[in-house]
Amino acid sequence: MGYTEVKFIELNGLEIKTTLTDEEKSIDDHISSFFTPTDDYGTKVIGFDVEWPVEYKDSTDYLFKRANFQLCDGNSCLIICLPFSSDVVPKSLHNFLRMPNYTFVGIGIKDNLAFLEKEHGIVFRNAVELGPLAASLMKMPHLRYCGVDELAFEVCKLDLRKYRPSRLAFNWGKYYINKELVKHATVNVYSYHKIGSALLRPAPVPQMPCY
Repeated sequence: MGYTEVKFIELNGLEIKTTLTDEEKSIDDHISSFFTPTDDYGTKVIGFDVEWPVEYKDSTDYLFKRANFQLCDGNSCLIICLPFSSDVVPKSLHNFLRMPNYTFVGIGIKDNLAFLEKEHGIVFRNAVELGPLAASLMKMPHLRYCGVDELAFEVCKLDLRKYRPSRLAFNWGKYYINKELVKHATVNVYSYHKIGSALLRPAPVPQMPCY
């Protein structure tokens, strides 16, 4: 039996709708909501993160990992409880992650990308690690090693630390994830979206003088 729950998380004066689901229709519907063009016609930035809460060994002693897959476009977030089998990952998710005009951004994503491909057959067309990108574009080498809160402040002057739950038991292995854990995930992927959007925003086109 499938599971879908919607929570509303207040962040930075906004109410972010976060959907937690393992149902294909809910995943399809939410991904469709991400298909809105950007105002500046640049790449659309999606914050991305993943947690690996559950391990499972099959009869051959092969170790599988089930992922909680998180996406955010700045208006809403989607947390997908992926199945153990890559055969039942929704086609809409596979297609979305391969779209050429979308860039998925996060922190510490290199290993996540490798695991997602190995365990679930999920491949990204455009995925960017935020620390090195910020360090390069802003010419501040130390940003390569910063966490999400430091990057959000340096890049966006955005401080979301007060929205993080002060006490949090990290147990993503529970099927029904509590609101505090959902809030923590939402803060992270929303921050990734804001940082990535600021860094990847197209440069303004200079105005040519009229004679």
